Amino acid sequence: MEHSIGELARLGGVSVKAVRHYSELGLLASHRTTAGHRRYDADAVARLELIRTLRGLGIDLPTVRAVLERERMLGEVLTAHAAAVAVEIESLRVRHAVLSIAARRHSTPEELERMHNLTAQSEQERRTLIADFLTSVLGDDPGFAAIRQNLTPELPDDADVGQVEAWLELATLVQDDDFRAAVRRMASGYRAIATDAPLWHDPAFRDRLIALRRTEAGPQWDRYVELLAVVNGWVPPSRIAG
Repeated sequence: MEHSIGELARLGGVSVKAVRHYSELGLLASHRTTAGHRRYDADAVARLELIRTLRGLGIDLPTVRAVLERERMLGEVLTAHAAAVAVEIESLRVRHAVLSIAARRHSTPEELERMHNLTAQSEQERRTLIADFLTSVLGDDPGFAAIRQNLTPELPDDADVGQVEAWLELATLVQDDDFRAAVRRMASGYRAIATDAPLWHDPAFRDRLIALRRTEAGPQWDRYVELLAVVNGWVPPSRIAG
């Protein structure tokens, strides 16, 4: 059974203009009557339905052509496209978080640009930023390897608005020179009393550590630890009283 261009458009759920466009691209075979009208067979209906479905899923026309011509397997195309869509979803999730945060804060254009730049960083760029901070304040002391790991934020791919907001604040904090200097002093103090390791369970020794943390790092350190917990999805830590 043959169909006119109008009938094919109706059966395929697209416009006549779309059918004409696909025909001109060679995606739909047809022949012309003596009066010059296009006629399409049953195969064209099936091809048009596949074209409509793939285009509706966001697959580009060159790839659609490759599938129709059996140059690429449909399963291969769908797998690759699903992976690309997953990346796009994560990007949109972060973009939505930035827009929500900026709207709530009534951010200035400068603040919006800073937030966008921080969230547009790749995972490697985020790791580099934190590694630079930790090396700056802790050095390369192998004795601090476990501490470095515990102090490293890892923004998940499916981060929610709260995690993105925490990352933005944390990323700004670790670039603050005063904060870095304070943490560096705290780390030096820990090294200075590390020789008293056998006294770790002595209340007086623990008081010295708490005092060191409070006097050298202060509220900013507590804030870093809180933000770290939010970004990593950990249980919020308890603040030191006093």
